[in-house]
Amino acid sequence: MFLIVMIWVMAYPIARYLIPSDTFNEPFEPVYNGLNVLFTALAFGGVIITLAFQAEESRIARREEIERSIFELFQTFTSLEFQQVKDGAFRALLTGIQHREYAEYLASRLFVVEQLTFPPACAKTLRTLDAEKQSLDDQQIIHADRADRLMLDNILNFFAMLAQRESSATVIKHCDFAYDWWRPALWIIAELQQRRHANSEKIRMYCKNQLVTATLKALDKVYGHAPLNSSREVWEYITQHPKLLDFGLDPEFKDYLSTPETSA
Repeated sequence: MFLIVMIWVMAYPIARYLIPSDTFNEPFEPVYNGLNVLFTALAFGGVIITLAFQAEESRIARREEIERSIFELFQTFTSLEFQQVKDGAFRALLTGIQHREYAEYLASRLFVVEQLTFPPACAKTLRTLDAEKQSLDDQQIIHADRADRLMLDNILNFFAMLAQRESSATVIKHCDFAYDWWRPALWIIAELQQRRHANSEKIRMYCKNQLVTATLKALDKVYGHAPLNSSREVWEYITQHPKLLDFGLDPEFKDYLSTPETSA
């Protein structure tokens, strides 16, 4: 700014003493016209520089906001309070791993219509996985199981929020969130939910919530997992996963390998 003012102040002496009077019919007008062009260019350049600085500051602020939000999610995920959510959700998933009927029950409960009833044969497994359920009768087990299913809903919502931060993939990958542990069990529920959605006109009419498959596909991309593009690929992954086999995967899940495919 000081340099611009100095150039402007020196314009008159230059025009008066250094430029011959007969150079121009009107000696001052060309000089000041030229200076006006110069000042306009400088002002335009200043605007461009200012916009560039603002864009850089906005980019830095956005990155810091993303990193802060991911950090807050990680604090939530690792908190003692959220540990109870994870425990309850994983009990529900473990029961679904060991009982295909219960997994289908879980998937049906993600929709507001055509919900299946609790399969009584799974009560023994629920008592085995949770000491607090051992003294409950069958009717009490059904009510107690609802609490674990609510915890699973919270986990699904947590990963759905995480999937929305795909643009900050580097941060998410470094935070981990134990996704590799949740992924195979969640794909069971996701695929069963997908099948119910595809096979029921009533569900498609009344249920507009995002399917779990959309969340898992986004997270698979972030974490670098090979995409699962069809039902067969999903069930091959599930039925061959070492951890699910260790958990006692219900052999009946292999029946899905021979059923008609739905797009994952």
